[in-house]
Amino acid sequence: MKYRENVTSGGAVLWLFQRVTGVFLAAVLFAHVWLLHYLLREDLTFAAVSDRLATPLWKTIDITFLVVALFHGLYGLWIVLEDYIHVGWLRVLLYSAISLVAIAALVLGILTILPFQGEVSSIWQ
Repeated sequence: MKYRENVTSGGAVLWLFQRVTGVFLAAVLFAHVWLLHYLLREDLTFAAVSDRLATPLWKTIDITFLVVALFHGLYGLWIVLEDYIHVGWLRVLLYSAISLVAIAALVLGILTILPFQGEVSSIWQ
């Protein structure tokens, strides 16, 4: 068996992206906990969250986090299923289910985040 030198031939790009998204998620989670729970120390109320989500910056951050987390988690599940499911029709069925869950979660998440409005306090402007 000859070694392939082409990095795109065996899924190396997706493998690398899986690792990059893992590091990104860890960094964003750390920043979230540090900023919102230690630095600002604001009450965790609906009003506080809606004020934060009323700004375009936080909407962008949350949608980016949603997209990256969905990719990372569902692609990881995809890889695990690829290792253990060898029946063709079952693979197609499970991959289709994963894709539908990803699309539904993405649409519902974006439709929840985008229309958020609140009174923007001076700290988020």
